[in-house]
Amino acid sequence: MRAAGVLTVLALIFGTTSAWSADLAKVNGKAITDKDLDTALAGIPDAQRETILKDANSKRQIINGLVEQELLAQAAEKEKLDQTPDFKSALEGFRKQYLANRLLQKNLGPEVNEKAVKKFYEKNKNRYSTDMVHAQHILVATEEQAREMLKKAKAPGADFQELAEKNSKDPSAKNNRGDLGFFGRDRMVPEFTEPAFKASEGEIIGPVKTGYGYHVIKIIKKKFGKVMDFADVELKAQNDLRQELAQSFVGKLRKDAKVEFIDKAIDAK
Repeated sequence: MRAAGVLTVLALIFGTTSAWSADLAKVNGKAITDKDLDTALAGIPDAQRETILKDANSKRQIINGLVEQELLAQAAEKEKLDQTPDFKSALEGFRKQYLANRLLQKNLGPEVNEKAVKKFYEKNKNRYSTDMVHAQHILVATEEQAREMLKKAKAPGADFQELAEKNSKDPSAKNNRGDLGFFGRDRMVPEFTEPAFKASEGEIIGPVKTGYGYHVIKIIKKKFGKVMDFADVELKAQNDLRQELAQSFVGKLRKDAKVEFIDKAIDAK
């Protein structure tokens, strides 16, 4: 349920590279170029990347890391590790991830500009507040199970934490009995956070669907804070907008595709 990030595998790389490259170092004759450096820095925020590129020592540290990586790669090739099934599988995984990233960059990159990010922030200010919620939850596999659990949780005299300990599929429930403690809006996935923050103290809600399954949620206490200034959360708002656009884009692809889950194979132990 923690927002590790739905579509984090599809991390967006909104940048460009030049058609030519300059050599920065050589390892046994193999060049390490400024394109390699750009690739190494592609996943970090623009401001941090600019700081590194302007500082010779920081830049040299990154290049030295690329040198060590090349040394290890060359040693691995000598041992023919690049000819193993594991390598081919990893290469195929990288190919898919790279193509996914490039597709998102091509289709969504222009939409994530300063004006769009500011508009997204204004529309979703509640996401950037310091509000906190203390909640407990029960996680089950199906909507039907969640409805049954909701009914039991709302029954007079019901012990919510006992129900969580006995029925929740969340591995941590055996220890915390479904108690998530206090959390902010950015700690859990949005599908869980939004209904939890909208509910009132003492309210039990559900079913709430996330990528983990179906939840029944009990709100214990709420703490109200303030909305953070745009300047303080601009990077987070930018990432949130990218994430939302990516989810919408993938959703359209899924709608037009035939996706099948082989339950028997998935559930096999």
